[in-house]
Amino acid sequence: MKKIIIALLMFSLSTISANAQQVYQEVYRLSKKIADSTQLDIETRKIATFKVDALEYMAMKAAEVMPDSSMSMLDRQAYALYDFIDTFTRRLAKASKSQKDAVVAIYRNASINNPWFNDEDKELVWSYYNNPNYVTQFSLDTDWQKADETVTNRKW
Repeated sequence: MKKIIIALLMFSLSTISANAQQVYQEVYRLSKKIADSTQLDIETRKIATFKVDALEYMAMKAAEVMPDSSMSMLDRQAYALYDFIDTFTRRLAKASKSQKDAVVAIYRNASINNPWFNDEDKELVWSYYNNPNYVTQFSLDTDWQKADETVTNRKW
């Protein structure tokens, strides 16, 4: 079921035009739908919940800190978030038991070492980072484009 949802999300994202906030809105809509679904397993829903919270955080902070910024910036960040989480879950699923901790550490470090807003409210931005109940232990204050580049350019 998870593979079908991921395939549908990838297809949806590939067919979206680049209108302002359209990618952001689509990633948000699909993530919210998954997070709210009672038909899916809890881990899939938790990952989607993280995406929803990260998207809401980035929109809130962008409006607060950069009110004149381009809406296409949110699209790029949303797509990078999607790609970051997608590659993380795929790599984690393929990793052996001994490699799983290393994969998590690499992605966590990419998230925490690439802040976007340099938000001082660490309790908020690290609410997932410090939560062992979530596989997505990432900072909400992440420049997802830079974090995604960090893991993409890494020699695996």
